[in-house]
Amino acid sequence: MMKMIKPLSLATVALLSALALAPSVHATEKVQAAKHENKKEAVAEGNQLVAALDKKIEALKKDVAKSNADVKKAHEANMKDLQAKRKAAADELAKMEKSAANTWDATKEGFTKAFKDLQASYDKAVADAKAK
Repeated sequence: MMKMIKPLSLATVALLSALALAPSVHATEKVQAAKHENKKEAVAEGNQLVAALDKKIEALKKDVAKSNADVKKAHEANMKDLQAKRKAAADELAKMEKSAANTWDATKEGFTKAFKDLQASYDKAVADAKAK
């Protein structure tokens, strides 16, 4: 005997679609949720996030190298911003690694903000590269 499968509600379909299409806005959730006792794991997660974005930035550089002069010029400005924000994220991650229990929440927040700024800068660079 075959079982009937209920169709998904419109709200469920909308939610699943939104989750599937959502950017990595929540990439820092593991870091943000970590307790000081799990500092090593949180720092490792932060390192993975930064390393993954580094790979995306390198791929973007290669794509832009094949583009026209206008895109390359815009990309130079974006790269300066990306490099500054990458350094800020790395600095915040280093603070997190050395953080004591009483400063843990603040240092986690510092890294989270710095990484989100870096991600936004990368997203802008990608949009600029596609716009030209």
